[in-house]
Parts: sequence; C-alpha cells; structure tokens
Amino acid sequence: MENVKFKQKLNKYNIRINIINGIASIIAMNLLNPYFVKFAERIGANDYQIAYISSLPALMAALTLIPSAMFMGRFKDKKLITGSIMFTHKIFYLLLATVPFFSKAAQPWMFVLLVGFMNFPGSVSMIGFQDSIGDVFNERARGTAMSTRNKYSTIFGMMTAFISGQLLTRIPGTNDETIALYQIFFVIAFLVAQVEVFSYFKFRGIKTVKKQPDNKYIDSLKEVFKSLPKQKKFLIFTGCSLLFHFGWQMGWPLFGIYTVKYLNANEVWLSTITIAGSVSSFIAYPIWAKLADKKGNSIMLSIATFGMAITPILYAASRSLIALVLFNVIIGISIAGTILILFNILLEVTPTKNRTIYIAVYTTLTNISAAISPIIGVAIKDGFSIYTALIIVGCLRMIGSISFFIRNKVVNKHG
Repeated sequence: MENVKFKQKLNKYNIRINIINGIASIIAMNLLNPYFVKFAERIGANDYQIAYISSLPALMAALTLIPSAMFMGRFKDKKLITGSIMFTHKIFYLLLATVPFFSKAAQPWMFVLLVGFMNFPGSVSMIGFQDSIGDVFNERARGTAMSTRNKYSTIFGMMTAFISGQLLTRIPGTNDETIALYQIFFVIAFLVAQVEVFSYFKFRGIKTVKKQPDNKYIDSLKEVFKSLPKQKKFLIFTGCSLLFHFGWQMGWPLFGIYTVKYLNANEVWLSTITIAGSVSSFIAYPIWAKLADKKGNSIMLSIATFGMAITPILYAASRSLIALVLFNVIIGISIAGTILILFNILLEVTPTKNRTIYIAVYTTLTNISAAISPIIGVAIKDGFSIYTALIIVGCLRMIGSISFFIRNKVVNKHG
C-alpha cells in the first residue's frame, strides 16, 4: 500500500516537472521558430535558403543521431549527459543573436548554418529526453502526462506568440530596428531555456545504467540491426511514418513562403496564425488523449493524419491572411493529435532493450526524409507553381495517412 502511494506521489511530482519543462521549452521556441522565415527574409534570404532552414537541421540530425546515441550510452548518468547536451543546444540561441553583426551578404548563410548546426545537440538531447520520459512514466501514465504537458505548454505558447508578435510590429520603426529586437528575443529565449534545462535535472526515476566498454555499444548497434527484421511492428510503423513524413516535411518551407511572400504576412499575422493553431491544439490535446485511450492510438492516428493531409489544400485555397488564420484552427487540431499519438505509438513499438538506439534509427530515417523533401517542395514550386506544389504535398500526406489506416488493420488482424 505504501509502495502504491509512493508511486502515485512520484508520478504527480514528475507530471509537475514535465509541465514546467514544457512551458519553458515552448516560450523559448515561440520567441524563435514562428519568425524564422520572416527573420530570414528580413536579412535577405532567398527561397532555397528558406528551404535549407528546414532541410539542413534534418541533415545534421540524420548524420549524427545514431553515433550520438552510442556516445551517450558510454555515460553511466543518463540524466547528466542529456541535460548537458540540452544546455549546449541552448547556447546556439545566443549565437543566432550575432548574425546581424556579419556582412549583409553573409547573414543569410550564417543564419541557415547556425540553425542547421543547432540541431546537432538539439536532436541528440531530444533522443535522450524521449528515452528519459520512457523511464519516468509508465505506458499507462505516459499519454496523460504528455497531454497535460502539451495543454499547459499551448497556453504559454499562445501568450508568447501574441506578445512577441505585437512587440515586433509595434515597437520597431525600421527593418534594422526589427532585426535588433529579434536579437533581444534570441537572448531572452536563451535565458528562459535555462529553466527547461534545470527542470529536466529535477525529474525523478531516470535510470542510471551500468557503464559498459566502448565496444559494447557497437555490439548493441549491431544487435539492433540484426534484430530489425524480427521487429515487425517497429518496421511497419517506421515505413508508414516515413511515407507520411515525406509529405509533411515537404510542405514546411512552402507554408512559410506562401504566408510571408505571397500573402505578405508581418510578425503580427505570423503570431496570430500561431495562436489560432495553438488555441485549437489546446482544446484538442485532451480530446485526442481520451479518444486514443478509448479507440486506440492506431485508428486515431489515421484520423489525425488525414486532417493534416487536407491542410496544404486549405493553404492553396487561402487568398487572404484571415482565411489562413481560420484554416490554422483545423491545422492545430490535426497537428495536436498527430504529434501526441505518433510519440505514443513509437514508444509502444520500440523494444525496451536498446530503446535509445531504436529511437535514434527511427529519427534518423525521418530526418533523412526532412533533409530532402523541403528542397523538392521548393523545386516543384519553381518548376510549376506554389499551388501545384501544395496540392502534391496534400496528396503525399494522404498516401501516408492511408498507410497508417492499413497498418491499423494489419495490427488488429495479427495482434
């Protein structure tokens, strides 16, 4: 009885820490991510440089994730190494603030390269964080813990997006002043991100592993690849996910280019679009969590990804920023379900033994897709039109969504 009470108390404590961690993370992110394309445009980036903002980080992750997962495995204290790499990732927020100090010609590429290299420690720390969450929360508590985190994160993310968008539009009088305010935001994001790092260290229940010889981790990687053909659930899920991710990622630069260059959105409109998606996500997270518990993760993922499949069509149909704001309500609902349930199923189908390496393999494959697909999306735009490119993105996402539906049928049939 005492053991049960202790576990309940520990679970509540970790949920609180997870909420704080999520809030700090989203505040820092929403001072940066919604404005990457606009900032790039303000310093003179072209469409392909904007696409590289999506593809280069993914390429960095694809090249480094598996070696990094093995590197992290050399350390006995999983929490210490993950938290340290997490801190290294946040230092790049400060480096982004230095971009305007370079020559005008160098600024776009400096920004692109920093965003790309920033994802090296960022993706590695995310692998460690996901593995840690697998330790901290059991399968039954995990969905509730993450949906609660996402709910509170969404509230603070909306507030950050609203305030930052208003400040970026109302305070500066010139483009140079706007860029200077961005620099201040980058510094603030770094400071807020320290709360994210500190709160991670406050998690309880992250396992300490027995340190093994270096060759042990090469053996573990060999073991993972040798056992992959036997991991049918993992392979099927990964295949379906890759189909969907290719279409998902292809749209990333197109959405930003369409919003900023075709509809001429400023920072207020960008923050409004972010808020519209965040409001619907906030409402949708607990609903998705309940429906996933009731109906099952697999069938709900098919529904969530179907919603994401129609979003490029909605973008193509938008001829005003007001319409785009309204459509982002639907987008927010779909993304909430997709992110939440993809993560849940990944942990379900990943074997406990060598879990970090399996997650690294999965993430590497999705990042290889993300390194290629944004460039292809921009190339299709240049060869035809942005409307044609968006429709193709929608079709590819639909194929991925259907594959998740078929996967659900196969899993239910064979167990």
